Amino acid sequence: MNERSDERRARILADFSRWLDELPEGTGDSENVDQPDPDLRDIFAEMAAMRQEVRIQNREQSKAGRELAQAADRYDAMFALMKRHSEDLAAFEKRISRKSENTCLRTFLEVRDALDRGLEAAMELRDRHGLFRRPPRGIRGVTEGYEIAIRRFDRMLSQFGVQRLRTTGQPFDARTMRAIEIRHDRVAESGVVVGELLSGFVRDGEVLRLADVAVNQTETQE
Repeated sequence: MNERSDERRARILADFSRWLDELPEGTGDSENVDQPDPDLRDIFAEMAAMRQEVRIQNREQSKAGRELAQAADRYDAMFALMKRHSEDLAAFEKRISRKSENTCLRTFLEVRDALDRGLEAAMELRDRHGLFRRPPRGIRGVTEGYEIAIRRFDRMLSQFGVQRLRTTGQPFDARTMRAIEIRHDRVAESGVVVGELLSGFVRDGEVLRLADVAVNQTETQE
């Protein structure tokens, strides 16, 4: 269609140019000049056809522009969807990774519990007094070894954002503690933790393990 339009325009321009070239020079009597009259009907017809073709081309260009705009909108929507899915996948992978890390860390906490129990037993042996109850030889070194191991273990946990909860002497908090025992201490206030049976830990503000504690409850006077 474009080639035919170009040929038609070229032919019209050539006919018009040839007609202009054949016009006589000067202002003499045109009746004495024998020149062929141009076929104006063909020229007008060609002009009308050209105008129609221009209209058709404009409509096609408008249609192509709309289709291009729609394609761009679809591309933007698809890109946004892909980005959202990618972000959701990254967040899901992060949650899975953190959940797996927490599972491993809880296992490490059990190792730390064993170190705590070993330290308590060593301290009990170290503090023996009496005629027939003397501390075993080298028990102080064993106690210090447990303390060093626990400090190193806590430094390793801190690298993962894990911190031990402070419980003893603090008000009972059901979000981080679990009441295992009720004690009656006249010195301490009611609702205060007076003993820790199992240490609790948090990781970046998230409870990794609840602390098992003993809570004080003052006896009411009747």
